[in-house]
Amino acid sequence: MKKYFEIIDDWVGNFWVEVFPVLRGLRSTAIVEIPNENLSRFKSYLEENGVAYHLTTVAELNEERIKRGKDLFLNHRHENIFYIGDEARKVRTLVEGDLNNDFFCVGMMLGYPDCCVAAFFNRGTESVDIECLKRNFPMIAHIPCSTTCPRTMEYDMKLRRDKERYLIEIADGRSCQ
Repeated sequence: MKKYFEIIDDWVGNFWVEVFPVLRGLRSTAIVEIPNENLSRFKSYLEENGVAYHLTTVAELNEERIKRGKDLFLNHRHENIFYIGDEARKVRTLVEGDLNNDFFCVGMMLGYPDCCVAAFFNRGTESVDIECLKRNFPMIAHIPCSTTCPRTMEYDMKLRRDKERYLIEIADGRSCQ
């Protein structure tokens, strides 16, 4: 993957949470929803940056889940789902876990702390204040097992520091007039 890459947070809303950690080697896989109007642009972006990916649509995912007798993917924002990663084999494992609604496999493949994956598996999203989580942990993509989960806090801080370091690196490499 490239040392420097275009920051695309203006058209990929979860860039810093999902794409950035994969590009920086802080996470090996991610799932990103992309609207139709940005589909070819995002594919090109991934290819230019050497990111492995698998593209499917929500309709295709749900069709396959029906065949497998699994629950449908209902809470989507966009039509296209990119499974991305640093290696194609990891992307394939992530896709297979998602097709099977295997939340534990998906959570582990996405690099979420196992305590958080287990809590999500047992509790789901009941009584989760998403806005509070976004305020407390702006750089994570998972639902932590608690608001004081040390592994979540450590990962969130690691991502924040790396984001700041990256922004300084690219600012030092260009003239800002």
